[in-house]
Amino acid sequence: MDLSLIIRWLVRGQEMDFSLGISWQFGALAVLSILLFPFMRGRYAFLLGMLGYSLVDILPMAWGATGTVGLWTLTGAITWGIVGLLFSKQKPNGSPFTFAKLGLGGTLLFDAVTGVILSPLLWGMSWENAFVGQIPFTLKHLFGIAAVSLILAPILFPSVQKAIAKAKWAILKPAPQLA
Repeated sequence: MDLSLIIRWLVRGQEMDFSLGISWQFGALAVLSILLFPFMRGRYAFLLGMLGYSLVDILPMAWGATGTVGLWTLTGAITWGIVGLLFSKQKPNGSPFTFAKLGLGGTLLFDAVTGVILSPLLWGMSWENAFVGQIPFTLKHLFGIAAVSLILAPILFPSVQKAIAKAKWAILKPAPQLA
């Protein structure tokens, strides 16, 4: 089956943008999340996830943008906090495949909760429209996070690991004791 026919059916006449699918703010949030959450204790990863997501909406408002903060900010922040909590269960190892597993899994969870589940509840759209409409959006997110996970995160990981190894913060997991 021709992929272009599938994409045209999914977007139903809408123009498809094949950019990475994430704004620079959410791209930065994704990179920081993938790099930092595995080093953090669970509840702090949850709180930092909520804070990070909220700031992506709050900071534009501080510079005069309107309509950036609302119920969507709260639900997105809670969902990103859950993603952070799940990421914190992973041992940081710098592997591109670990980053991809976290990034792709986190994206699927976040988009399923915020797009497919919450859209019908918050805006009264049908479940079918929410699901079908979410597919091209999630595909764009997955391509973007795959690029970040496989290329950028492994390049930045050694510097992050070195900086975190020197830090003695309560929010971080204890450093492994060497015998």
